[in-house]
Amino acid sequence: MKRIALGILIFACSVVLGYAQAQQTPQAQQTPHDPLKSAGIYYVYDGSALPAQTPAPKGYKPFYISHFARHGARYCTSEYDKLYGWFSKAASANMLTEEGKAFFQRYETFYQKVRYCKGNLTEVGKNQHRLIAEHMYYNYPSVFRGPTRVEAVSTESPRVIMSMWSCLSMLQDLDKDIDISADASAKYAIWLQPTLSSNPYMIKDSYRGGKAAEKALNDYIDATVPWKEIASRFFTGPEVIQQVFETTPAVFIEYFHGVITSTRCLDEDREYFDGLFSEEELHQMWKGISARYFTIFGNFEGSTSLAQTYSGFTLEQIIETADADMDSGDTQLRLRFGHDSGIAPLLILLGIDGYDRHTASLEESLDIFPSYNIPMGASLQLVFFRKKNCDILVKVLVNEREASLPLTPVRGPYYKWQDFKDHYLPVALEGRSRIEREIRK
Repeated sequence: MKRIALGILIFACSVVLGYAQAQQTPQAQQTPHDPLKSAGIYYVYDGSALPAQTPAPKGYKPFYISHFARHGARYCTSEYDKLYGWFSKAASANMLTEEGKAFFQRYETFYQKVRYCKGNLTEVGKNQHRLIAEHMYYNYPSVFRGPTRVEAVSTESPRVIMSMWSCLSMLQDLDKDIDISADASAKYAIWLQPTLSSNPYMIKDSYRGGKAAEKALNDYIDATVPWKEIASRFFTGPEVIQQVFETTPAVFIEYFHGVITSTRCLDEDREYFDGLFSEEELHQMWKGISARYFTIFGNFEGSTSLAQTYSGFTLEQIIETADADMDSGDTQLRLRFGHDSGIAPLLILLGIDGYDRHTASLEESLDIFPSYNIPMGASLQLVFFRKKNCDILVKVLVNEREASLPLTPVRGPYYKWQDFKDHYLPVALEGRSRIEREIRK
């Protein structure tokens, strides 16, 4: 019998990158050839055409999967209201250009459709997680052979809960002998959503890059993003951004860009704003936004962000539960569902595909860790393989594509689990220790 024990409150419902090294064609230079990637974290990951996977060493079969996923495609959160408020204020002050008036009229119609859907998962997002579940089932059939136990957890966010539900419901449809236990709770915040205010280890401003990083970012945006030209198209002058809206060019560009590019996440009106900005303008806007992302999550010299440090809690939990599950043999799938703030620093901490490289150049950061690495529906999977009387092997998938680790592989993307633990457990424990030291200060 299949059984789903969903201990959750459903509120108002909820790169081959292969194992090749990251020193391939710079990812920032690839973006203009795929304009959709200029959406950054709003890029909708498409898992419908994935490369073939490298066969496991002879005799090895998959038997356990540890998974961490970002929620699927969603509506914007605060961006809709903020953009509407800015344009309303400019209209009241007679500070809109003719193009600004035309856009605002068009935006008002769109706003009425989306204003009450803020943050909600769309069908596009649900389908992303259904497809990931389907791939797990068909790519690793031996994991699901016989009775299959799944342990799944999510944050309390409705879009994350619904992402988890979409994945689990597909697994239940596919496997007629599956036992699923799921929960959504703030009690997992320490390792699932460190940014949550209820996290007892949360330190104020720990997810900010600090003054030096912010100055470097503002300088980079001034030199790279044509925000003055963009603002002047819609308003009577670029000074409106700071003097009337009382915000920064970086925030204005990020919110405007988010509203425009996130339509690809929707079930309808997906091309509503196509043509408003050129591909080059969207690319330039993305560069500034991605650079900010790197100052928070990446290894930007001078940044004081503790995002990766908090990922030590996540990494420790992944290692410990994997060992416990494999020792007991009771659980075959361990699924976690969260946000970009959880998965992005974790991938960098792991040094996957060279994501952990350090730089003092925000332009170079676009090659090291572009924000579209964490699209809607992003995922990290550790797939475990075994052979009688042999070492357990693990393969890492990022967005369902084989990825490399800074370890010596047995072959291709396959690594010894013991080597993984020997390398990463000290990293994880140091992260916990550093946060505890910061709290005691």
